[in-house]
Amino acid sequence: MVFPHPFFTFFLLFLSLYCLSTSTLNARPYSHKPHTVVDILNDLPNNPKVQLELRCDEGSSFYLKLGHRHNHTLTADQDSECTAMWLPWFTTWDAYHAVRDKGHHSVYWSVRKDGFYHSWDGSNWKLLEDWYSE
Repeated sequence: MVFPHPFFTFFLLFLSLYCLSTSTLNARPYSHKPHTVVDILNDLPNNPKVQLELRCDEGSSFYLKLGHRHNHTLTADQDSECTAMWLPWFTTWDAYHAVRDKGHHSVYWSVRKDGFYHSWDGSNWKLLEDWYSE
């Protein structure tokens, strides 16, 4: 179908190409890079006076209640560092380290009284990080 006015035809063609290109551009960054989910579980003893405070990467600090999880997704080549405070203890650890964790869809952490346990399947745990105090 040809429209009588060339400007109208040009406008429809431009609009169609623009919509196609923006939907393709928005989909590209996530379509070719593998992603990993970092899952952090608060397995600390119940103590209503002391809460677990977390901060991952450049995000804001937040409290993670007992038995609750925090998840964040990142690309497989992007390291992620978190800081935890459970007064008077604290630590900073690599929640995701590409050399160690690349190729795994999920990286699990269980925060416990004696330290930070790492797993790739959520059932086989290994202590990788200790708490520190001043």
